[in-house]
This record gives sequence, structure tokens and C-alpha cells, in this order.
Amino acid sequence: MTTSNLVRWGASGFVLGGVVWLVMGLVSAFAVNPMLLMPGSVLFYYYAALGALARLLLGVGMVGLHALQKGSYARIGRAGFYAVLVAIAVLILSLLAALAVSPTLGGLESLVGQLLLIVGFVLYGVASLQARVLPRWYAMVLLAFVLISALLAALAPPGSSNIWMGAVLLVLGLVLWRRSEAPAEQPPRVR
Repeated sequence: MTTSNLVRWGASGFVLGGVVWLVMGLVSAFAVNPMLLMPGSVLFYYYAALGALARLLLGVGMVGLHALQKGSYARIGRAGFYAVLVAIAVLILSLLAALAVSPTLGGLESLVGQLLLIVGFVLYGVASLQARVLPRWYAMVLLAFVLISALLAALAPPGSSNIWMGAVLLVLGLVLWRRSEAPAEQPPRVR
């Protein structure tokens, strides 16, 4: 698969993931009865499945972003990329453990996964700033958006962190898609 195809797949992953995060945010923000999203309810299992799908699509987006920038950053970028992928795997596994065994079982793994996700995105954002492949604001968003999402989850009304995550991923995906369609620069001709 060519780099531009990987970047397009990544952009699609960010956009589709953004849509899933938005749906999750709207469901939790406008749930008539918050008990419908509690463990044990039927809607909880659908909501959890959407959460796993959203995280998986975030990973696909990161693969595309890495394909675009991998030649432009050093170890810090690779460390951030792998930290994000491991964090996504931990978060999905903790979600599955909560579904299969007990809702409280996945709590510690989820906390570890969230912290690793924040660290991974901070490292990746710093590497993106250094790589200068994407606009500076894009790298700044990579630095901060997961941390802001975690703060919103702790402090803001239900669903706001998911809506924030969805909106940011839509923007990141659309910019990445446009970047994948840009023609490669031609080397200057020697006369």
C-alpha cells in the first residue's frame, strides 16, 4: 500500500471516528434517563461497542498520520506513535474486560490507558511540531486535544468530552485528507 493510500485510510479513520465520538456524545448528553447508559442496561453494551469502534478508528487515523510524517521526525515521534497505539489497545481491552466480566474490572486499565494516551499524544504533537510536515496549529491540537477531552470528561456535563473529541477528529481527518490529495512537490529542474 502506498503512503498516500495509508494517509487517506488514516484520514478516513479520523473522520469516521469523529462521527462515532459525536454520536456517543450526543447519546450521553441527551439521554432521557442517565441510568440507560449504566452497566447492565442494553444501551450500555451498544454504547461500549461504539467506544471500542471509536478507539479503533483513532488508531487507524494515527497509522495514516504516521505514514505521512514518519520520515520527518526521530525517536520522539515513533515513541509517541507507539504509545498511542498501546494506549488504544489497553483502552479497548479494558472496555472488553468491563463488558465481559465486571464494569469495575476495567477501571484501572482504563486509567493507565488514558494516561498513556495523553503522554503519547503530547510526544507525537511535539514530534509533529519539529517535523513541520503539517501546519503548526495541527501539531498544537495533537498536543492538547486528548488532555482537554480528559478534563472535559471530569469537569463538564455528560457527553461534552465525546463531542469535543468528535469535532476535533473530524477537523484533523479532513486536513489530513486534503494533505493526502496534494500533489507531491516536483524537484527543481537543473539547467
